[in-house]
Amino acid sequence: MQSIDELLTSLSLEEKVAQLSCAGRCYELAEVAGDEPDLDALLNRFPHGVGQLGRPSMGRSRDGTERLTTQLQAAFRDRTRAGIGILFNEEGVHGLMGGEATVFPAALGLAASWDPALVEAAYAAVAAECRERGSNYVYAPVLDLARDPRWGRIEETFGEDPYLVATMGVAAVVGLQGKGDRIAPDRVLACAKHFFGHGIPQAGSNAGPVALGERELRRDHLMPFAAVIREANVGAIMVAYHELDGIPMHANSRWVSEVLRNELGFAGMVSSDGFGVPQLATVHRVADTPTDAARQAFTAGIDCEVPEPVGSAALVEEVRAGRLSVDVIDRACRNVLNAKHRLGLLAPKGSSEPGTYVVEVDRSEHQALALRAAEQAVVLLTNDNSLLPLDVSPTGTILVCGPNAAGAHFGGYTDPDAAGVSILEGMRARFKTSTVAYREGCRITEEPATAATWWQDEVRLADPAADDDRIAAAVAAAANADVVVAVIGGNEATHREGWWFDHLGDRSDLTMAGRQEELVERIAATETPTVALVISAGPVDLRRVVAAADAVVWSCYPGELGGEAIARILAGDTDAAGRLPVTFPRSTGQIPIYSGRQPSAGRGYLHGDAAPLFPLGHGLSYTTFGLDSVRVATSQVTVDDLAAGGNVVIEVTITNTGARSGSELIRVHVDDLIASVAQPQRLAGFCRVELEPGGSTTAEFRLDAAAFTLLDQNMQSRIEPGEFMVTVYAGDQRRNVMIQVGDGS
Repeated sequence: MQSIDELLTSLSLEEKVAQLSCAGRCYELAEVAGDEPDLDALLNRFPHGVGQLGRPSMGRSRDGTERLTTQLQAAFRDRTRAGIGILFNEEGVHGLMGGEATVFPAALGLAASWDPALVEAAYAAVAAECRERGSNYVYAPVLDLARDPRWGRIEETFGEDPYLVATMGVAAVVGLQGKGDRIAPDRVLACAKHFFGHGIPQAGSNAGPVALGERELRRDHLMPFAAVIREANVGAIMVAYHELDGIPMHANSRWVSEVLRNELGFAGMVSSDGFGVPQLATVHRVADTPTDAARQAFTAGIDCEVPEPVGSAALVEEVRAGRLSVDVIDRACRNVLNAKHRLGLLAPKGSSEPGTYVVEVDRSEHQALALRAAEQAVVLLTNDNSLLPLDVSPTGTILVCGPNAAGAHFGGYTDPDAAGVSILEGMRARFKTSTVAYREGCRITEEPATAATWWQDEVRLADPAADDDRIAAAVAAAANADVVVAVIGGNEATHREGWWFDHLGDRSDLTMAGRQEELVERIAATETPTVALVISAGPVDLRRVVAAADAVVWSCYPGELGGEAIARILAGDTDAAGRLPVTFPRSTGQIPIYSGRQPSAGRGYLHGDAAPLFPLGHGLSYTTFGLDSVRVATSQVTVDDLAAGGNVVIEVTITNTGARSGSELIRVHVDDLIASVAQPQRLAGFCRVELEPGGSTTAEFRLDAAAFTLLDQNMQSRIEPGEFMVTVYAGDQRRNVMIQVGDGS
C-alpha cells in the first residue's frame, strides 16, 4: 500500500479538492434519496470522488442503510480513478440517529452516572450499530462545558466541569474508536465538538459570541479537547459556530492552527460545523462570498466543509487563480486521507479492508445497556419523610399525571420514528397489581412532543386556559389516590438546538412552560403523597416544585427504556444512583452559576440566596453512607517531585451505614489557597462506590501535577509552591486535608 504522501502526490488538484467536503446528506441527494441509488448519475456529478456523504441512516431501515452504503462504497472505490473510500458521517451523541437504533439517555444523563466505563460501553454500542449499517464516522462526543442552562444544547454535553467532561469525553472517544491508531471493524472515527468555549454563549443564545478571557478558555474549555487528543487519539474535531473577541472560530487561525495543531499536537481532521463556512459571510460578515469564506476557513486550518460544498466547490479555481496556495489544499487533503487510512479506506481496489466490513450486532445487549444507563442517570433531588422508594399496597392506587407521563422523551438528534417506554407504561408494567390511573393534568405544547417535534420550526405553547379541566381532573383523581407521580419538565420542542433564526431552541429563563408548577402545588394540597418527576434537557427552576412535592426526581431524557428504568427506581428495585453533572440555579438571575467559579464570584444578593438550589454532584440515595476517613500518605511534596511524575495519594474510606445496598459518589476537589492568579476550587478526581449494607471500602486517588498547576500571569503553565486544601465530598459530607507543596530547595 502506498504512503499518504505518495497518494497525495498522485492526485490531481480536482481529486484533492473532492476530498475536502461532504457531498451532501443522503436523504437530500436526488441520486441516493430513493430506495436504490442512481450510481451512474452520482458518479457523473462527482467524477473525482467525494470526501464524505452525510447521514445515510436517516429515514432508512438498518438493512436499507447497509445496502446503500455498500453500493456507494463499492462504486467510488472501484469506479473512480483514485479509488478512495467514503466517510459516511452520522449523528451519534446518545445513540445512532437512524432507524432501529438503540436510544441511550442523552449525554447529560449519561454524565449523571459519573461512570466512565458505562459511557465507554454506550459509545462502543453506538459505533457497532453504525458499522452494522456501513457507516464509519460519528459526530460525537460533545465536549462543550454546559455553563449556561438557557442554552438549548446543554443536553448534548457531559456537564459543566472540565475534569468531568474530559473524563467522560475520553471514555466516549475510546468507546467509539477503540484504542490504537487503526480503527477496528466494529468501531468508527470520532469527531469531538465544538472547538471551543461553545457552551457559554452570550445570553445563552446558540452560536452567540463567547466573552471569556484567555485564561479561562485555556484552563477550563480547552481541557476536554486536550484530553481526547492526548489520551484517546481522537480522529476529528469540529470547530464551533461562535466568535471569540470578534474572530469566528471557522476563520480563527490562532486557535485552530497555532493552539489546536501546534500546542495541543492534534494531527487529525478539522471539520467545519454544518454550514459554518458560509456563515462567515451570512452571519459574521467577515467574508463577502461563500468562496471568500471557504478561502478564509481553509487557510485558518479547516480541512473539510460540511454538510455541502457551498464554498469549497470553488477551491480549484481559487488555487489556479493564485488566490489560495496549493499548500493549504495539500495540508487539508493529507489530514482527510489520514483519517480514511485509519479506517482502511485507502486500500487498493478489490481488497477487503476494515473500511468495507459490516459487523453484526446483538441489539438485546445494547438495550440491556440502555436500561442500566437510564437507571444510573436518575437523580433523587429531595425525599422528604423517605417517601421513596414507594410503598404502595398491592391493591392501592397510583396516579400518574403530567405532560411528560404518556410519551417517551429522547431529546435531540434522535431518529424521528424512535419508539420507547413512557413513564406511564413503565409504571403500569412494574406495579401490575396496583391500579395505575392516568390524567394528563396539563400540557406544555399544543401537540404532544415526540422525537419528531425537535425538527419542527414552529413551537406552539399550550393555551393555559385549556388546562382548567385537565388540572381539575388530575386534582380530583389525586385526592382518591395513595400516591401521585407528576411527570413534568420540558420537551424536545421547548429546549433544543436553535440551529437557525427560524428554528429557535434556547430559553430566556428556566421557568417551566405552562401551568406545571400549579399542577404540582394543587395536587400536593390534597395531602396525597406526591412525587415530582422532572424530565428535561437540563436545569429548570424547581423552587415551587421542591416546596410543594414530597420527593423530587430529575432525569435528562432517559432513552428508549427510560420509563422502565425510572419505574424500577421509584419502586426501589435499584438505588437512586445518579448525581448532578450540572448546577441547578435557584433562578435564572443567578446565571452563570457553576462549580469552579472564581473565589470572588457569588458575594450575594440583596433579597435572595446566592447559593444554588442544587450544586454539582448533588443526589440522594435510598441508603446512608459514612465518610469514615480521609488519609494522605504524605502531606508534603515538592514542585520537582510533581514535575517528575510524582503524585499525592489520597485514601478515602466509606461505609454503607444503612439497611439497603446502594451507590455513592466520592469527589476530590483541590483549592490553591494563595496563588499569583485567582484560582477556583477544581474537581481533580471522582469515583462511584457500590456497597452492601454494612460494607466498607477504601478508594484511592492519585493527584498528579495537573491538580496543582495554574496558568500564571504570563500565561505559562506551572506549579507554584504553597498550601493546597483538598476537599473530599461524599453525599452531604465533606472532609479537608492540607497539602504543602514546597519549592524543592
